[in-house]
Amino acid sequence: MSAPILEITGLEKAFKEHEVLRGIDLCLEAGSLVGLVGNNGQGKTTLIKLIVGLLRPDAGQVCLAGQVAGFPRTRGQKRLLGYLPEAVQFYPRLTGAATLRFFAGLKGVGTDSVLPLLEQVGLADAADVPVSAFSKGMRQRLGLAQALLDRPPVLLLDEPTNGLDPDGIRDFYTILEGLRAEGIAILTASHMLAEIGPHLQRLALLRDGVFVRQGGVADLVAQAGLPTRIKVVLKTAHPATVAHLEGIGAHPSENGRPHSFELQCLPGDKLSLLEGILRQGAHIADVSVREPGLEDVFHHFQTAHPGGAADEDGSTAGGPAAKGGQS
Repeated sequence: MSAPILEITGLEKAFKEHEVLRGIDLCLEAGSLVGLVGNNGQGKTTLIKLIVGLLRPDAGQVCLAGQVAGFPRTRGQKRLLGYLPEAVQFYPRLTGAATLRFFAGLKGVGTDSVLPLLEQVGLADAADVPVSAFSKGMRQRLGLAQALLDRPPVLLLDEPTNGLDPDGIRDFYTILEGLRAEGIAILTASHMLAEIGPHLQRLALLRDGVFVRQGGVADLVAQAGLPTRIKVVLKTAHPATVAHLEGIGAHPSENGRPHSFELQCLPGDKLSLLEGILRQGAHIADVSVREPGLEDVFHHFQTAHPGGAADEDGSTAGGPAAKGGQS
């Protein structure tokens, strides 16, 4: 694994008597897309603002490209970070191109990249259109373009797809995949688990200021040990088929649908159970299988391990041994 471009150690932050983050560790490597997930109010935005340098930590440090980042950040350190806040706002009378030129001036970078950036985020046709005429999705893409003006190696996104329609969400993540392929490291905070899961290399679950779990999505599904759910709908309540289903632990579905049964099983038992069910084929109307998803994993670790969960090495998530993937 390559050296991290962003490394956080022991980060803590409290507001008055309220402790928001406790002992947060994070490593972000080039080309990685890491999801910071948690319910609203769990500290996701606070963590991003600490990384950017908008807030001063009470303890811990942020390292960028192997150097400890000071507070306030130096101009060179700022240029290593691109930031897209949740509520992005621009001057409505400026065009898309004029907006990027304005931000390029603030950042002290040239304007040669303005038109290529607009093309990259799908706004080439809106270069001369006032921002007041932009849709929500267009404004988010313009915000992403301004975050990329410096071509920073780290991109920080706070709920970037809030308010976008399904096409806008798909287009946004397509852009992120292209950026990741260029080697840009991306940390994106979200509570929209269904949309973010398929795009991640790593996931960090935040609750009450600590990480209750971190790792690859498939690894977390395996660690949770959640069951596969099988639903069977019969054409009629054939006695032998009903007896077979009851014998393998199926029960009538709670949705009240006639001749509908459900059962749970471990992943290793799924195929043998399905083979037995399909042997009843003449009486089966439909069979569906639901594997545990990211929402199930999130709920499992949020409720089963309040206040910190043990990692595979026995350490507590958020503590020193959890370094290398928490956010």
